[in-house]
Amino acid sequence: MIFFELEPSDISNLNDADLREMVARLCEAELIRQEIQTSCVLWGGAQEAADGGLDVRVVNAIPLLKPGFVSRENTGFQVKKNSMSKAACKKEMLDKGTLKTVIGDLLEKKGAYIIVSGKDDCSDKMLSERLLGMKSALEGLPNSEDLLLDFYGRDRLSAWLRQFPGVALWVRSRLGKPLSGWRPFGRWTSTPVDKDDEFLLDEHPCVIDMNSHHKEPIAISDGIRLVRERLERPGSVVRITGLSGVGKTRFAQALFESEVCDNSLPRANVIYADLGDDLTPTASELVSYLIANDFLSYLVLDNCPPDVHRKLQKQVSSNQAKLSLLTIEYDISDDRPEETEVIHIEPSSEQTVSKLIQKRFPSLGRVNADKVAEFSGGNARVAIALASRVGADETLANFTDEDLFQRLFNQRKGTTESLLESAEVLSLVYSFNVSPNEFNDELSALSRIGGFERDRLNRNHAELLRRQLSQKRGNWRAVLPHAVANRLARRALQNIDPDKINAELLKAENFRLFKSCAHRLGYMHDFEAARNLAHTWMKVDGPFHNIAQCNADLLTALTHIAPVFPDVVLTAIENASEVQDFCSRNNQNFSTFVRLLRKIAYDDQYFDRAAGLILRFAETEKAGENNNSIANQLASLFSLYLSGTQATPARRHSFVNRMLNSGSLRYLEIAQEILRSAFEASHWSSFGGFDFGARSRDFGWEPTTNKEKLDWYVGYIELLVPFLDSENEPICNWAKAILANHFVGLWSYAGCFDILENIVRKYGAGGKWPDMWMAIKRTIHYNGKKHTPELFKRIEALEHLAAPADPYFEIEAYALTNTWDHIEFRGGDYTENSEKIHQKIEKLGELASSEPDYLERLAPRLWEKHIDALWSFGKGLAKGSSDQALTFDTLVRLVKKQELEVVNPILFCGFIAGVHAGDPGLSRKLQESVLHVPELKPYFVNILSATPIAPWGTKKLIELAKSGELEAWRFQQISYGRVHESIPDYDLSALLAALNGLPDGIFSTIEILSMRFFTEKDSNYNPSDDLRSVGRQAILKLLSMHRDEISRQQLHGMDRVIAECLSEPAPKNEIRDIINLLCSGVETYRLYGFELEAVIAYLVKKYPEFVLDRVLIDSENSEQLIYLLFKDRVHRSSSPLNLAPIERVLNWCNGNQDRIHKVAGAVSAYTSLDKESQPLDNPKKVVLSHHITSLLDAAENKVAIVETIFSRSFPSGCSGSLADILEVRSEAFADLLNHVSPEVREIARTKLSLLNRSIRENREREAEEYNRREQRFE
Repeated sequence: MIFFELEPSDISNLNDADLREMVARLCEAELIRQEIQTSCVLWGGAQEAADGGLDVRVVNAIPLLKPGFVSRENTGFQVKKNSMSKAACKKEMLDKGTLKTVIGDLLEKKGAYIIVSGKDDCSDKMLSERLLGMKSALEGLPNSEDLLLDFYGRDRLSAWLRQFPGVALWVRSRLGKPLSGWRPFGRWTSTPVDKDDEFLLDEHPCVIDMNSHHKEPIAISDGIRLVRERLERPGSVVRITGLSGVGKTRFAQALFESEVCDNSLPRANVIYADLGDDLTPTASELVSYLIANDFLSYLVLDNCPPDVHRKLQKQVSSNQAKLSLLTIEYDISDDRPEETEVIHIEPSSEQTVSKLIQKRFPSLGRVNADKVAEFSGGNARVAIALASRVGADETLANFTDEDLFQRLFNQRKGTTESLLESAEVLSLVYSFNVSPNEFNDELSALSRIGGFERDRLNRNHAELLRRQLSQKRGNWRAVLPHAVANRLARRALQNIDPDKINAELLKAENFRLFKSCAHRLGYMHDFEAARNLAHTWMKVDGPFHNIAQCNADLLTALTHIAPVFPDVVLTAIENASEVQDFCSRNNQNFSTFVRLLRKIAYDDQYFDRAAGLILRFAETEKAGENNNSIANQLASLFSLYLSGTQATPARRHSFVNRMLNSGSLRYLEIAQEILRSAFEASHWSSFGGFDFGARSRDFGWEPTTNKEKLDWYVGYIELLVPFLDSENEPICNWAKAILANHFVGLWSYAGCFDILENIVRKYGAGGKWPDMWMAIKRTIHYNGKKHTPELFKRIEALEHLAAPADPYFEIEAYALTNTWDHIEFRGGDYTENSEKIHQKIEKLGELASSEPDYLERLAPRLWEKHIDALWSFGKGLAKGSSDQALTFDTLVRLVKKQELEVVNPILFCGFIAGVHAGDPGLSRKLQESVLHVPELKPYFVNILSATPIAPWGTKKLIELAKSGELEAWRFQQISYGRVHESIPDYDLSALLAALNGLPDGIFSTIEILSMRFFTEKDSNYNPSDDLRSVGRQAILKLLSMHRDEISRQQLHGMDRVIAECLSEPAPKNEIRDIINLLCSGVETYRLYGFELEAVIAYLVKKYPEFVLDRVLIDSENSEQLIYLLFKDRVHRSSSPLNLAPIERVLNWCNGNQDRIHKVAGAVSAYTSLDKESQPLDNPKKVVLSHHITSLLDAAENKVAIVETIFSRSFPSGCSGSLADILEVRSEAFADLLNHVSPEVREIARTKLSLLNRSIRENREREAEEYNRREQRFE
């Protein structure tokens, strides 16, 4: 048999590059035969320099035991396509009369130098002449005989090729003379030459060693290593199985790719064929030839049927061949031939297939690639088939490859009409349940739709499972991949009358199946029969005839079918919107409708209608709503990138323009959110997913040119420009604020230079727009270094233009802005920067004091907001004023004139502080005068606190508190900034006593005391008994209130107040009163124990005897009170009673067995060993608590205590796995097996077995619940 032989003339027909590659491949093949790594062979497509280097080198091929084509461990080949004479050989070795350096290196290493000619045939005489010429180049060199010289002509090359069929096959392919169907290493999967053929790896487990015991899937990289390891053994036989399209052939190709993992198989020695092609010779003949000639080769046979595999396997195994055989099969029968390693390949991960599609079809985009990957079920070939049709069909689900479908469905088993019909009916739904006892026996319902027996459907489904065309999870099944299921469902819809389908699906008991069918229909928007069925559901007697009345489950089905006819669904939502409160957050399904409308808004033709409906929903939510915000979802449609809509920029501009000119304040609030999204220029994020059934989708319209990008931003800026001219000052300021807030991005990233310059020139020159000036300064500070010199000059000029040109505008810029908003605040020393800016603002205040007109113009902005700069401005006003009393009167007159509901008094506070610095007497007079100004009287405490509070001030505060002229919460001002420190304890006690008498006054008392007791570590402050007493009275009043009154307040620092006021020497009767009030409040549910944990914990820790008396002796229902105080908890890691010193608890029990048992029922039996303070429900390690073991030791009836511990092992409520909790506690409970008491050990053994049984039962129950929840396909 002569299969691979080539004539010498064939060698001459190779081009220069192919000739070099042939020599390199022969070197690799030689080294493989001698079990040496092919990495020793170095070669490239061209020489490093003209005649300057070696074309092919073998470096350190150790140990080269049998010299052959490669003569020595270090061998260099000079490859020439042309004829080489004796003189030419000598010349080739010299460079300007001197031996070439590369040849000298070979001489030093005692290597070999070989000239290869693609033209010469050499007789012995011709060979001798050429060798003489080569030797003459070495004349005069020491040890020249150490270099082996040789010359390979085309006749010798053709002889070498007969020994290496893999290389010969490659040469044949290069000459256009291949063996019929037989191929060397290459793109066996027929990836187009212009496409990337990279093998994609991930950690998704999809390779199964069918010869292993456990058959656990492993990652593709581990599978590659496994198969390589097995094929490296001469005479090995490996078979790869898997559905058509999962990547078996590409996997086989990767075995020989050095870029994929380590230790690739040598590509020079592999021969590949697809048995579906016409092969000459046959596979059996080639195997016989390779075995007969003792060739060390790898034979890869694709689409190899089982009978052919068995025949070839016997040939290989019975002849002790060096050949390794790898066969590939798409029939996935459970067939494992003898002496064969079977490797099964499952579909890849959807992420990997998506990457493949994005590489192969870059125009599709990631959204469509992800969806195609989902439909393909990880099957690469199905995915490619789907992706190739997207352009033509505008759908991601049209699987039209008939041949691939037949290979997937029929495999080698053939099919029957019955099997096909069953598959069609089962594909009508996304998933189904096969249990006859669950979900109204869905298999029976489907069999009635198909018109055949349930048993027949069940048997046929079992065959689909064997063919891996259906998957199972518990009792759930689904025909997969979806591409195949969608194709089968189309046939079903063609063959089965819609009325017959609806007769079953619209039964109430088959609702889940109906929803699953809707899920399937959503993938067939391009199929008329699917649309027809969906239309029947929208009719008057259909489930969606009035979507305003649909529940959440029905709306899920509606979202499934919406891709089939978005226009119909949009019209249905418009009709429903006429119902009151439908388009509002009061609609409990508002989020479902908004998300659906957002998907429909993808199409330009539906945008205005869909976005208009979202706007109606958004109207009804409060401004600033962050929980599932409708306004934010609407705004996301106006993002430059990731908008999820193809609506044109012009359409979206018009939509916003209509909102801006609607006259609706709520529309302006929403428009502000939209503009925030539209003006985003550097960081974009998406809002939800982009897929919509099987419709071709992307991330939305994106600019393709810089002009389109600039036009986008300029278009929205231009919408705001008319408002800058508005006489309506709030609207004008609103527009200004938006532009100033977005200036940094619009300038630095969007590049809207011209329009922004024009706007600033017209509306902001000379400081008329302080916020814009500050925005420009921020831009220079943060991004100036990134600007080109020309652009930097432009923005510097703009900053100079926008800077305040006169003192008034400078005051506006600094006094009406919080200091930390100024860029001067950033960088450097914070304290120094702060001092500088406050000094500047103070100077501006001095300046304003001499310009009465300034204050007139600045009002009412002086009192509208809390702006820290106004304090320094007020100080400056006082400092610069020639008549401080008159200036104060001016401020009072101006504040009265504004008629503000709420006044921010910080300017007055700063002014008073400034007056006090020079004239404390006048500052007191001005502070007292505030009480006679109705607009300022409510802020007297604030204005008084601007200076250290003198005795007269304290007296006045006490008077106001006693008279109730000011609300109690206003007095909390003295707790801020250490103001209270100037008030002695006896005066503060009187003030707080008066506050305790006001409505909600105790909360002010607690707030002030919490700051009073917050002292430095080295402080020697010791609160007076009167002050502590006032605190106890506040606590008593607190515990007399209803929990609703308490929960409305923020009780900061309550633990400090409790620790100080309830500590010794607090009167015992008051402590008992506090405990009694707490317990009676909890008993009657006036109070909740878990809301007063700090109080309970402190009392238990410090006064356990009093607490135990009240709970266990004085209560009529001790058990209830124990639960409410110690067990009803949210974040407690154990019962508060475990905080009580155990010695004091045992002393209280005093041997009383009834008391011991009651306390045992109230403490936590287990204590967490976890470092984190977390609820006892979920710790990883617990022990029996010190309290319970101490009580067990003290008890006479120890069995009863063990019973208590056992019952406390079961939490009254828990999150997560109950079995896990019980398992952790059982380990701690097991410590009782080592107790000194025999009766404890005995009862512990009994209870531990019950505990373990409960763990097993709960594990089984939880597993069932998990499976029911997690094993579904949808």
